[in-house]
Amino acid sequence: MIHRALLFLALPLALTAAPVPVKITPDGFIRGGQPYFVKGAGGEEQLPRLAALGANSIRTWGTEDLGKKLDAAAASNLSVSAGIWLESECNWFSYHNPGHCAKQAERVKKDVLAHRDHPALLAWGLGNEAEGGGDNVDFWKQLNRLALLVRELDPAHPSFTAVAGVNAAKINNLNEHAPALDYLGVNTYGALPSLRKTLHDLNWARPWLVTEWGTPGFWERPRGAGDMPLEPTGTEKATAMAFAYDAALKPDHGCLGSYAFIWGWKNEGSVTWFGLLTDRGESTPAVGVLQQRWTGKAPGNSAPSLTPLAGVPQKPVAPGTAFTVATTGSDPDGDPLEYRWAVLPQQTGHDNGVSPPMPAPMPDCLPPTPPGPKMDLRAPAKPGKYRVYLWLADNKNNASTANVPLVVE
Repeated sequence: MIHRALLFLALPLALTAAPVPVKITPDGFIRGGQPYFVKGAGGEEQLPRLAALGANSIRTWGTEDLGKKLDAAAASNLSVSAGIWLESECNWFSYHNPGHCAKQAERVKKDVLAHRDHPALLAWGLGNEAEGGGDNVDFWKQLNRLALLVRELDPAHPSFTAVAGVNAAKINNLNEHAPALDYLGVNTYGALPSLRKTLHDLNWARPWLVTEWGTPGFWERPRGAGDMPLEPTGTEKATAMAFAYDAALKPDHGCLGSYAFIWGWKNEGSVTWFGLLTDRGESTPAVGVLQQRWTGKAPGNSAPSLTPLAGVPQKPVAPGTAFTVATTGSDPDGDPLEYRWAVLPQQTGHDNGVSPPMPAPMPDCLPPTPPGPKMDLRAPAKPGKYRVYLWLADNKNNASTANVPLVVE
């Protein structure tokens, strides 16, 4: 016979606690009767570590294993903006087709009924960047129907959609055809500092939340060798993110908070572009920026800083060409520094949106000498597009990064 107390402990959290009601007022979220400004990140790993930095929420993009993710978030006292993936207009799904829309609504209904009572739930995200250019009126009408459906099934939690930046077509159609959405989610990177002005100029009057933000995206950056985007260093990213946060993410004029992108590691654009953590799990300088904004206190130990890499050829070179690359690194806490260099192939795409694994370093590019701030390297033997990377790490699980494109012909 199982003891009753043990049986209680074995039950999922959703069955042992009541849902926490969420309302939106002119002053922002009210969650469980208390004001609630979102200080969050997108991602689902190392949640106790994220919460320790001062975060109070995470964002997900789809409902796969959502129950487990909600339980994990609740265990770290984090709320969840639960994304429900919506199809973009394509050759197998159309918002002009009532049958497609009805089937989509049934899927949304099933997801909401399954998880609406979980105490970690904050809001329902109806789609992520599914709007295209914003001029498909039938998409916005379906979005409104879905928002009304969510409100009927789960009046305790608001709904939003996450758009890829804002323009006049999106805002006009949201205002005219999707009034049932409780607020707008905006994914924005380089344009975040001007988002408040943009929303004002486009006559957006409802609340809004930044559902993705971070360092400027690779689509927004100048191009270097081989037409590859030039990535800021970890130090430059932290500076830009601090400026963007201070310019846009205050709890006034409709702002409900934000989710930084991405808590964890991701190979997109490069192996260091968006991850707030390195592939080894080290905190980048941007993590310290978030901790300071979320808590008002600087981190106890800060990541190293470095200057952009100098010496990487900006014109195509022959296989095996020798060159010398250098940087200047320092650590604000005086911690010893480790220089990790690598030459890695440039990622050219994703497999159905899945982040590729960390690629293996190209052989014979690094000398046998101990690594330091100045290194004699060789171009790979195989023609192609590459990046020369540096991870500058301390011994406190922090690291800053830099890379420069390299083309071998």
